[in-house]
Amino acid sequence: MSDYKGKMPVRSEGIYEVAVNEEPASAAIVASERSATIGVETLSKRPTAKDGTQDKIALDVALSDGDGVTINKDFPLPVYISDSPASEIEDYDKAIDVAKDGGSANHDYVTNSEFRGLNAECNSGGLASFELQVETAAASGVFTTLMRKHNSVSNPSVQFAHRFPKVVATGVTIRIIKTNLDNQPTDLDSLINGKEI
Repeated sequence: MSDYKGKMPVRSEGIYEVAVNEEPASAAIVASERSATIGVETLSKRPTAKDGTQDKIALDVALSDGDGVTINKDFPLPVYISDSPASEIEDYDKAIDVAKDGGSANHDYVTNSEFRGLNAECNSGGLASFELQVETAAASGVFTTLMRKHNSVSNPSVQFAHRFPKVVATGVTIRIIKTNLDNQPTDLDSLINGKEI
């Protein structure tokens, strides 16, 4: 007896014959009957399959519960929807009357746990620039700039809408440097958003 396309000879119990196996380093699935004691005599269940694309096969799969009852339309797999274990963070900051011509204010948020999906939104009534930074390690005081954006009179808000893909570690500071580029003092608003796991 042999498995797929006769490549690997097996005995009737489903155990590979090493002496006649052309590929002794390869392996295959051999299942046991449901039994309290699993041994050579119970290794009699081999999966079925059909030819797939290239050198692959399409394995037939059926699901059962712990009692062996088949999962189907009459006995469906129960699925439960629960709240996300993550906490949504929406940290808002308003810097009031930031000095004209280059005055700046920092909006800092220190993560309480792993922070994922970082994005931010900023706004100013006048011209401003906004720089999104992440600290290199907890309390290191060294920051990496992810992006810097400028607003305009026609578009006073800027968004860092592309969520930062990396996980920000616990205790790391996320910073937005808000700089007033207008010729008069103005308020600079910012929002840091994401999820803490």
